[in-house]
Amino acid sequence: MRKRITREDATLFLVHAQSTVDRVTTWLTDLMSRGAITEAVARISRLRLKDQAEVVSHMNPELQVRLLEHLSPDNLAEILGELEPAEAVELCMSMIPRQLASTLDQSRPEVAADILRGLPVAVSKTALENMADASEVIPLLDYRDDQAGGLMTPHLIALRDRMTVSQAVSFVRRWAGELRPEEVSYMFVVDSNGMLRGGISLSQLVLAHPHQLISLLMETDIISVLADTDQEQCARLMERYGIQRLPVVDEDEHLVGVLTLEDMIDVVESEATEDMYRMIGVDRSESAHGPIVRSIRNRLPWLCVNLGTAILAGLIITLFQSTLGRAVALAAFLPVIAGQGGIAGTQTLTLIVRSLALGDLGTTATKRILMKEAVLGLVHGLILGLLVACIVMVWMGGNEYLAIVVGVAMMANMIVAGISGVVVPLGLRAIRIDPALASAVAVTTITDVVGFLIYLGLATLAIRLIVVG
Repeated sequence: MRKRITREDATLFLVHAQSTVDRVTTWLTDLMSRGAITEAVARISRLRLKDQAEVVSHMNPELQVRLLEHLSPDNLAEILGELEPAEAVELCMSMIPRQLASTLDQSRPEVAADILRGLPVAVSKTALENMADASEVIPLLDYRDDQAGGLMTPHLIALRDRMTVSQAVSFVRRWAGELRPEEVSYMFVVDSNGMLRGGISLSQLVLAHPHQLISLLMETDIISVLADTDQEQCARLMERYGIQRLPVVDEDEHLVGVLTLEDMIDVVESEATEDMYRMIGVDRSESAHGPIVRSIRNRLPWLCVNLGTAILAGLIITLFQSTLGRAVALAAFLPVIAGQGGIAGTQTLTLIVRSLALGDLGTTATKRILMKEAVLGLVHGLILGLLVACIVMVWMGGNEYLAIVVGVAMMANMIVAGISGVVVPLGLRAIRIDPALASAVAVTTITDVVGFLIYLGLATLAIRLIVVG
């Protein structure tokens, strides 16, 4: 009897699954170090496929090699299909050429193509030469892995438009054994030249009269994409129009493959992860379990860039040393001004980068959002400025001039933060720089530098009043 997982149990189930993976990884390491390979293989085979993949990816390279020698190509192919491309490539580097070729033969063509793109040229060439089904994979290598052609699967059933329902059902039965059930739930219709003409669901075939022509039943108003279409655009199309299977065609409208909803879920997750990582200066290929050298190589450059911007903000402060020397209390509110501006700018920036990624920002929308964020900055600035001014009054014994300077600087920097959170990513996109890659550093630098200039500039103008107060 199938066990139903309630909403309350879902989190516990996931925690238990992760705990199982960690425990099995430890057990496998212990078993293999003692030479009990057969028992280790039996134990890993009892896990769900996703957990098998995670266990294998967490093992050290030496044990991976020993384990791979005892797993069948079919099992290895299933594991590779569950791994991230970078992890799959790393795992394949541990295989001998014959094992690699056999495993790729058992893998889905799009998975094999992703792996071959990531392997060194010599290794990839040798694998292709030893593969029995290389002809299915080679066409996919002409496309990048972020294009429809690189993601699509060529495994599909295409019906001829002149077929009858009876002929189509017989055709499906003859070939369906080589495909998964979800791959025959909706099929595409082509003409005698292989050009896409429409689509039809399996339920339509089952319910239709046996002698009806497919051309009279098929849906003709279907959306297709060219093989070089970017993966994000494909994902947006499928999400907007609720498409489960998206046909991929060449320049002459010949059907060459299909994108599935499962592929697009992975794409959306990958793109969201990439944007999130880039905003904090982390490479998308990095993982918590990855080697420390790769983490250093990915993170250190951005930390150096951030150090440079921090030094720039520090230089601004040194320009007002005399002002700070006359009223040391001013220094206490420097991190307040910079911190609030940075947070406000990052909030706006996150929304804008997401909208850019989803293609939601047109010219009209940009102007409206810029005005909205400027007004939000003003409103937030007035409220926070008044609040911080009251705090300064209480904290600094009723120094109203210092309170006014801090409050006005807070309001001005909140407005700057809102505007820069919109302008910076749009400006970077205009000069063909990925907004997710550099916007966070730029916005933080602007709010720090401009915030300090406004705050310390006002303080310099009012320093006599502040000191007297």
